[in-house]
Amino acid sequence: MSASTPLPQRRVLGLIFLTVFMDIIGFSIVIPLFPHLLDYYITTEGAEGTLIGALNSAAEWMGGDTVFKKTVLFGGLLSTLYSLLQFVFSPLWGALSDRIGRRRVLVLTLAGNALSYLVWIFAAQFWVVVLTRLVCGMMAGNIAVASAAAADVTDEKDRTKGMAVVGIAIGLGFVFGPVIGGLASSVQFPDLAHGVSFGLNPFSVPALIAASMATVNFILVVKFFPETLAPERRANADAKRPSVFDLATVRSSAVRRTSFANLVYQVAFTGMENTIVFLTFALFVYSPRDNAWLFLFNGACMILAQGLARQLVRRLGQRKVIMLGMTIAAVAFFVVALIPPTRALAGDGAETTFYLGLGLISFATGLILPSVAALVSLYSDASEQGRNLGILRSAGSLARVIGPVTAALLYFHFGSHFWVYIGGALLMLPAIWVVRGLPEPESERLKA
Repeated sequence: MSASTPLPQRRVLGLIFLTVFMDIIGFSIVIPLFPHLLDYYITTEGAEGTLIGALNSAAEWMGGDTVFKKTVLFGGLLSTLYSLLQFVFSPLWGALSDRIGRRRVLVLTLAGNALSYLVWIFAAQFWVVVLTRLVCGMMAGNIAVASAAAADVTDEKDRTKGMAVVGIAIGLGFVFGPVIGGLASSVQFPDLAHGVSFGLNPFSVPALIAASMATVNFILVVKFFPETLAPERRANADAKRPSVFDLATVRSSAVRRTSFANLVYQVAFTGMENTIVFLTFALFVYSPRDNAWLFLFNGACMILAQGLARQLVRRLGQRKVIMLGMTIAAVAFFVVALIPPTRALAGDGAETTFYLGLGLISFATGLILPSVAALVSLYSDASEQGRNLGILRSAGSLARVIGPVTAALLYFHFGSHFWVYIGGALLMLPAIWVVRGLPEPESERLKA
């Protein structure tokens, strides 16, 4: 099928969903492994003349007097490095896809991902792990390309549906990836490498699964993914791609304020998301397998909220659903913050309280994120929907740069989770205030 032939929308959106879903699973497999992965490399390799040794010395100079505090800091930095590269490379890959087509860029980035996960299998030293995260971050711009492909096959009326397909794939990928990573970590190859750069490590099995999924994803795109951007349209595709830095140029003040509220919320959420495995390690000595069940529980709460969101929107409207979600999140952040910071002080009921708080945060996120995207769409003219939704997604990417490093530095400095979660609760206040001042969308006013 040529690019100039009309493409079956349902089939292409299904392929886009599968591509993004598998890609996010591969990336997020590492999330529940972070404390144990970093602890392993610090313990086996933390000496002079190595990257982890240099970072170890820097962390001690900054006041990192325990291995745990160091792993929190290194984990936040690794997450931020990945997200920063994704933020930088997304518009670059998107612009390249405007010139040479979506399919070619997806093939290139997925091949890069598969190669990086293959190298991770044999990451016997920490610098190899960092290299793989660098490559993954650079290649993660393919989400922007997939979003552009969804825009190619949808008209202005269906543009929100196309963006929703990408958003749902990302959300589900972040649910199943950590679960797979946590469960797979209990299986290890018998012969681990020591004293060399390349060889098997305790996390080679999760890396093998990520590499296998990336390879399958690459093959599926090569064999089945059609080119969605016709050659005759590429000459007109040189415009600057939307980013959060274009927010000031958006005509609708309601879109600007909604995007800002989303940025604030996601800074709090991504800070929590990237420190949660360190918190469970400190309080409950969770293994990666234990973290897998926690992420599955969080995912179930998020999916439940998304199922209820449609009914709530009919009764309250998008704006009030967002405010409800942010209020629930503020209470939940505060509840988790009050859990004592050590195993000895936490007591028997701490784990139940923790699950309650995390479940409520995930439930709130399931209410907030779809409604934010829908609200931006409702506030936008048909001709500006794609651009404004792109700016909204860019704001979320920027939050993934700010949130993890900020939370890691707070956790590192104070040695406990308290200020991370109190900070999340406090961030809800300006976000709620901004959303409260938004106008009702015209379509919802007409229904009232």
